[in-house]
Amino acid sequence: MKYFFSLLFVFFITAFLRTQAQSTVSPDTVCAGSINKIFDVDPTPGSSYVWLLRNGSTYGTISTIAGRSDSIRINFGASAGIDTLKLVEIGPSGCLSDTVKMAIVIMPATTATIVGTDSICVNNVFSANRLRIVFTGTSPWNVTYTDGTTPVTISSIISSPYYLVSPVYSVTGVKNYTLVSANSNGSCPASLSGSASVTVFPKPTPSAIKHY
Repeated sequence: MKYFFSLLFVFFITAFLRTQAQSTVSPDTVCAGSINKIFDVDPTPGSSYVWLLRNGSTYGTISTIAGRSDSIRINFGASAGIDTLKLVEIGPSGCLSDTVKMAIVIMPATTATIVGTDSICVNNVFSANRLRIVFTGTSPWNVTYTDGTTPVTISSIISSPYYLVSPVYSVTGVKNYTLVSANSNGSCPASLSGSASVTVFPKPTPSAIKHY
């Protein structure tokens, strides 16, 4: 019987969360794949709190923090979209508050991949569109890459792929390009991959012109 009433209480609270008209707070933005995002409220002594994501576990899963019902941790999955976090306070007398809602925008996961090879002569610029960075996620993107010596930061990239422009190299050798960091829309950090390279060859040195 005790188990039955526990189930009935859970059912009632869930229905209340889904149907009540409610106060709202400003929306929040997170990145797909974010973990350990903490949400809380100022606790009232003697009260307990019930939390619910409108779409269930579609976008994220809720866990409590050290048994405190006023504070939760949400791990967001790989799916992007919009969800609503709902909260009801159960007062010391057992009365239920109106539902408080927060819209949560889950931004798409971001990746940045650098690819390409080229060969040039000393004091020349490498060919156009040979080295590029391919992005996924929501633009604009920001990226920092390096040729092994000099980091370069590019901001507010709006289209993918992004084609690199090389410096003019005065020393021969292989210049290996890698990504240092990247993010999407100024907030979601990118998963980095790939490599690119430019081989710098010496120019031939002809002898002096001779006359016979």
